Amino acid sequence: MADTLRGLRLRFAASALNERTLRLLGPRLPRLAGGWMPWLQLDRYDPPPLPGSDWVRVRPLLAGVCGTDLGLLTGHASSILSPFASFPAVLGHEVVGVVEASGERVVVDPVISCSVRGLEPCRQCTAGAARFCERAGDGKLSPGLLIGYCADLPGGWSTGMIAHRSQLHRVPDEMSDEVAVLVEPFSVALHAVLADPPPAGSSVLVIGAGTLGLCTLAALRLVAPEARVVAVPRHPIQRSTAERLGATVAVSPVQAAVEAAGARAHRTILGMTVLSGGFGQVYDAVGSRTSLADALRVTEPRGRVVLLGGPGELGGLDWTLSWARELRINGTYTYGSEPSLGGRHTMYEAIRLLAENPQLQLGELVTHRFGLDDWRAAMHAALSRGNSGALKVVFAP
Repeated sequence: MADTLRGLRLRFAASALNERTLRLLGPRLPRLAGGWMPWLQLDRYDPPPLPGSDWVRVRPLLAGVCGTDLGLLTGHASSILSPFASFPAVLGHEVVGVVEASGERVVVDPVISCSVRGLEPCRQCTAGAARFCERAGDGKLSPGLLIGYCADLPGGWSTGMIAHRSQLHRVPDEMSDEVAVLVEPFSVALHAVLADPPPAGSSVLVIGAGTLGLCTLAALRLVAPEARVVAVPRHPIQRSTAERLGATVAVSPVQAAVEAAGARAHRTILGMTVLSGGFGQVYDAVGSRTSLADALRVTEPRGRVVLLGGPGELGGLDWTLSWARELRINGTYTYGSEPSLGGRHTMYEAIRLLAENPQLQLGELVTHRFGLDDWRAAMHAALSRGNSGALKVVFAP
């Protein structure tokens, strides 16, 4: 009886910290073994105590599998941010859940600020940019920028987690769990668009139509409805969903630049296509060497390239066009206080926009859900999107 009262979690085990092993096996083993990874473990655990009166217990209803999670689990993540993470950890930073004490349904902001750590706010946290917290390794909590990447704060791949009250955003009654679990990735996209909304009549390209790319299309539709948006999907379900969200769909970024943005194609002495003209803004929602190279090629002089896909180590990338065309290359990371919204938090705006625009049907992006005990099938679906037809894979703990 006592064991049944303990929590269930899917834990990224300490053995995964052997980065050489992870980088060697991670890209191959999960696909060959149907999603199985020896560095993921399902086990029972005693729920951690609440650190103080300003903390609550949250029971996850849905928790997303993010591309960042998959990058970590398959050995593709850069180690440069490793000082600000701690393992073993329970992943899952896209979470809609219920506060156990009140029954209130909430979305959890996974960013760990100074306030969450019980510290006086640093400069970045004071400015509403906790994503850049200068004390991400300080205080009583283990190092971590986000819940799910901190050994002391388990994420949503579990039957129970704890959160600071400052991290909770109430979900309207009329919003489904499927839409609510997408508030976090939609906030990432919304933050990127709000930083410099494309003007009316301008041409915009979104490379990639996974969850983040499709959320970017939705954010563009709501924030800059008069911009002409073109998307480059990879799989059939991505194509149909991008079209439903109002985008023109292209086969390749170069084709899109020529046909939709009026660019001219030229051949280099080695036979590569280079363009004159292109898109005023390009959002790279993939984060690979190929996608970023395409983004640089199809952006017009003094245009904006937005790095949404979290690129890491990209060997062999030619950066010539970045300076030859004076491109603005903007990194973007999570969310926070938005200057264009008078300091309102991105997540508040995301919840408001999604609640007021149910016609977006963003919840339809949740195509696959699994119990924690079926985690191998979940990983297989997320890593084999072409075959599984998955957009957003979630756990329903």
